[in-house]
Amino acid sequence: MRKLLSFLVLILFITGCRQTDNYIVAEAFHHKLYLSEVMEKIPYFTSKEDSLLFMEQYVEAWILRQTLLAQAKNELTQKEQDFSSQIMQYKEQLLINAYLQKISSDSVLFAVSRQELADFLKETKTNEAPEYRDMVKLNYIKLSDPSKLYKQIKELFFEEKDRMKAIKQLELLCADTIEYYLDSEHWFYADFIEKELPFSFSYTDTKEKFEIVQDGYRYLVLILDRKQQLQPKNTLEERKFAQSLLQQQKRVEFFADYKDSLVQKALLEKKAIRYPILF
Repeated sequence: MRKLLSFLVLILFITGCRQTDNYIVAEAFHHKLYLSEVMEKIPYFTSKEDSLLFMEQYVEAWILRQTLLAQAKNELTQKEQDFSSQIMQYKEQLLINAYLQKISSDSVLFAVSRQELADFLKETKTNEAPEYRDMVKLNYIKLSDPSKLYKQIKELFFEEKDRMKAIKQLELLCADTIEYYLDSEHWFYADFIEKELPFSFSYTDTKEKFEIVQDGYRYLVLILDRKQQLQPKNTLEERKFAQSLLQQQKRVEFFADYKDSLVQKALLEKKAIRYPILF
């Protein structure tokens, strides 16, 4: 199969570069793949050898996709194939995220002053003398409780097999409306984190997954790594993280106030109406 595809792609690549020609390079379950479709996907500035390899892999992937789709359509019931509700919710969330991204594009809205940063570092006791301190790598998400996205976000957040894919989906779901931190590269002092999240860290505790409900919020926390280290407080990395947290807090407060004002305006203008719920 691979040799046949390589030969086919090579012939098509050599003889089929004329814009007026369009060849079928594969068929599967009554679907056809044309050379023009494959060539549109080839990255710019790709060598001839790499282009041929890319085309071969693309054709193989297309055949596999059509085969799996045909199998799924054959074995799943009409109800199991109906994703209209999920598609509508996803589209609505994309529209909301795009709008919120647009109105928050001005970074000046969330600028942190030197005084705000200094006050925050003082409150978290970041200016004390050096000592052995617990350090941690972690991810966290702060959700409203209850939240319609809770189950979906929790499943993705604690995903272990394909972490990178899960994080991309989480960033899309959370967008600018949910407070989160999903970086896995940086170390932070545990006592610093404890000032921001309602959980107590212990270096000797091997627990990695935390879920805490407090004050109308649900916190999902994943400990990625931990260590103890003698370091001075008020490091550049710590100050950057503190600034990032303050900016995120400002964004969350901005969106909460903005959404509340939109709802109140809609209610006043009778564009939205709350009816009493009768049992």
